[in-house]
Amino acid sequence: MEHPVVSAGGGAINILLCKLGAVLIQEAQLLGGIRGELEYMKDELESMTAFLQDLAEEGNRRKQVKVWMKQVREVAYDVEDCVDEFTYHLGSTTSGSGLAGLFHRCIRFMQTVRVRRQIAKQIQQLKARATSISDRNSRYGGNHLISGAEGNTLAAQPAPSYITSLDIRTPALFPEITELVGIEARQSNLVNWLVDENVQQLLVLSIFGFGGLGKTTLAMTTYQTASASFQCRAFVTVSQKFDVKGLIRDILRQIIRPVNQNGPAPAVDPLKGMEEWNVGQLADMLRQHLEDKRYLIVLDDIWSMSAWEGIRFCLPNSHTGSRIIVTTRMKTVAQACCLHEYDRNYEIEQLNGSESSELFFKRIFGNRENCPAAFINISERILGKCGGIPLAIVSIAGLLASTPLYSYDRWEKIYNSLGLELETSPWLEKLKKILELSYDDLPYHLKTCFLYLSTYPEDYKIRRKSLLRRWIAERFVTEKRGLSALEVSEKYFNELLNRSMVLPIEMSFDGKVKTFRVHDIMLEIIVSKSIEENFVTLVGQQSTLAPQEKIRRLSIHGGSNKNIATSKLLSHVRSLSIFADGEMLQFAWIKLLRILDLEGSGFARNGDIRNICKLFQLEYLSLWSTYVTELPVQIGNLKKLETLDVRDTAIKHLPPHITNLPNLSNLLGGRRVYNYSGLFPISNFWGMHIPNKLGNLEMLTTLAEIEITDSTSCYISELGKLSQLRKLGVMMFVDDDMNWMSLITAIAKLSSCLQSLLIWRPDGVMNFRILDTLSRPPMFLKSINFRGKLGRLPEWIGLLDNLTELTLRATELESEEHLKVTSQLPSLLYLRLHHSAYTGRALTFSASEFPSLKLLTIHLAVYQALNLRFEEGTAPKLHRLELSFFENASIRQPSGINFLANLQEVLVHADPCHNSEAMVHYLRNEARRNPNQPTVTFKAKQWKSARTGPAIDYRGNIWF
Repeated sequence: MEHPVVSAGGGAINILLCKLGAVLIQEAQLLGGIRGELEYMKDELESMTAFLQDLAEEGNRRKQVKVWMKQVREVAYDVEDCVDEFTYHLGSTTSGSGLAGLFHRCIRFMQTVRVRRQIAKQIQQLKARATSISDRNSRYGGNHLISGAEGNTLAAQPAPSYITSLDIRTPALFPEITELVGIEARQSNLVNWLVDENVQQLLVLSIFGFGGLGKTTLAMTTYQTASASFQCRAFVTVSQKFDVKGLIRDILRQIIRPVNQNGPAPAVDPLKGMEEWNVGQLADMLRQHLEDKRYLIVLDDIWSMSAWEGIRFCLPNSHTGSRIIVTTRMKTVAQACCLHEYDRNYEIEQLNGSESSELFFKRIFGNRENCPAAFINISERILGKCGGIPLAIVSIAGLLASTPLYSYDRWEKIYNSLGLELETSPWLEKLKKILELSYDDLPYHLKTCFLYLSTYPEDYKIRRKSLLRRWIAERFVTEKRGLSALEVSEKYFNELLNRSMVLPIEMSFDGKVKTFRVHDIMLEIIVSKSIEENFVTLVGQQSTLAPQEKIRRLSIHGGSNKNIATSKLLSHVRSLSIFADGEMLQFAWIKLLRILDLEGSGFARNGDIRNICKLFQLEYLSLWSTYVTELPVQIGNLKKLETLDVRDTAIKHLPPHITNLPNLSNLLGGRRVYNYSGLFPISNFWGMHIPNKLGNLEMLTTLAEIEITDSTSCYISELGKLSQLRKLGVMMFVDDDMNWMSLITAIAKLSSCLQSLLIWRPDGVMNFRILDTLSRPPMFLKSINFRGKLGRLPEWIGLLDNLTELTLRATELESEEHLKVTSQLPSLLYLRLHHSAYTGRALTFSASEFPSLKLLTIHLAVYQALNLRFEEGTAPKLHRLELSFFENASIRQPSGINFLANLQEVLVHADPCHNSEAMVHYLRNEARRNPNQPTVTFKAKQWKSARTGPAIDYRGNIWF
């Protein structure tokens, strides 16, 4: 298992090694005397990394290793900064051939003499530092840390604490049954399922979820309650480092010796000599004994599919009603254990608010009524940090109860310094180690990605796509074996999700996370690790001290910036995230900055970003939801910029030089404002003006949203040159056939790459006649969004077998026949019919239509009435039905709800003054006729106005 210290430093070194290799090849002509030093640094850092990984695999946790790794990482960062400045000052390597090329190289060599001397001096100093680090490590015994079999140094070290995971968990997770909260409701269904005698085949129950939620406790209480229904049983812990032989021996001892104890002692002990048996002999004995019995086996804390496969073959299926319970933190492991029809996955949930309070107050005061009124508020805040995790609640309640006298100030300090308490308090030691098991088990590449989440404040709603783009800009993720960097980052995120390391907030019906957060307690742990490793410097809630080392990544959560607002401290910052209002830092001092995230910063103005064009390393720039109204003219200087996010700002006109950005992959803009006045909703949405020579942005994959007007329509053809484009959002403010034909022609040229398309006609009619002529529709389209009067849908939509999402707004489809083109799409998961998308009086979903649909949304405009009917056999996978009404709109008693075989939820979203109560009552009666008994929920519409900020019209012009 890899030690955490290697992850933070190792990632930095691996990035540097790749960069050094590229420089040694590409800049060979200009390296001169520097080449030898760079080669030495590359070889030295490779050796250091290999040595540290060896230490990690041996589980070595000596403090000297941590100190040495920290020094190695810092020198690696400094070398990388030096190399970045070196390559920037040398400029382009393209010089042509022949005499002209030779002349150019000579001139360039002379022009860079001064720079190369400065770099050479820095490299020599860094080389001396690297050599000194190696020598220092040798002096203090580092060369003997992995002597292993040759010496006794490693053998003398105590076993790592994570190996004794069962000992850690036992006292916390097996309290008296009377002290458990929420267990009875969770185990009752599981027990009934286990003891069901109607199913005689071997079944598996997988309990999975985040560490500390009580999986082991639930498994144990279920095991104890159901034990009378089984002839033999065993409860064994697998853990991260499992031993198949040891597990089988443990099961044999539990299922054979208890039986023997009930009768006369056997003449020969069947387990005699078991310690010497091999795996095959043990497995044969186990299978032989279980073959004709109804058994119950609990395999607690499985971490990998190989562990499951290693023990599963020993457990026979004799159709006697036997059961296996598995607990794991991994969703994929849980799914791998449950491959048969009757097997069951059970995701353990956090305690709800009342259960959390009951457990907390019972532990400290006996019950809530005994809690002094002055402590109620701080108790609720502490419970908020616990997030419904029973182990966290019990551990923190134990810490609070350990004080002789209850002190509000003491509780407040514990709340504000929970990270420190996790490091120092014996009461929280078990909690910390349980949660660290998940972090320690992360593979090498995921540790750095997960540690990066310490950048975000507590309870912050993190957008998945933004995080993935930041990982790429940080070089934590790169292209790999035919997968793009974005695809690799998706795999990394899904692995964190599989391990329950992140908590989804908003999900799409295709299974992707839109937004998520990190559990408060886990965030405290990674913040501590991040500070210890100088990975992220936090200013605000988690940290108020001035940094003692060079700042590499800076995240401002609040407070004053004065302790860090110096050129010396900021000169090595590569990532800056500001999540609070305050004074803007001087970007001229942060010359190596790669990531600048000002999202939601209410104080950011045009003048504050004037100097960003000097940031030659900048790859990610987010101005989302700021008051910036224009970009600097020199933005074309940011040659490495990959992501530019100006959504929800007044930025409408892009500087001409923006098309000089060779690496720009994501250009995100547009602003959406909703105002509700009386009965009628007003929705204004506008985009960026399409710039001239847009086709120069050859790396562009996302372009949303752009605006085509009379003055920019001549540039429409540039869209067709974007051969990498996957997502396109277009707003058409022009109406003539020629411009619509230009747009359709450009879309046809993107048929091999485009996956998401938005076309919106804000103040007119979409040109259906031209739109329907699309000869080469993008066959990989997954999402289509049409906004504006259309009348009917293009026939080519019916050819899109990969289409999963169709959103229509104000399209004014008048007949059911106009939707038939979508009814047989095999992959369609979402169908959203927003205001005036469909204006007919009746809408029937016929049998065999919409075979994959999971979400259906119908929003009715003012005064619209609709007869909605579902026939038997339609939409067999529909999971959620959303019905939304404006004033005086209604759906007249929708029929056929009982035919929707997979329906789980119906949501009614309407004005409380509307005839919504009768509608909800009717739907609930209909839902009772559905075998699934779907829930019916009413949600009142919240009339909201536009955000405060610069007043701008729908064209993006500022009102002063």
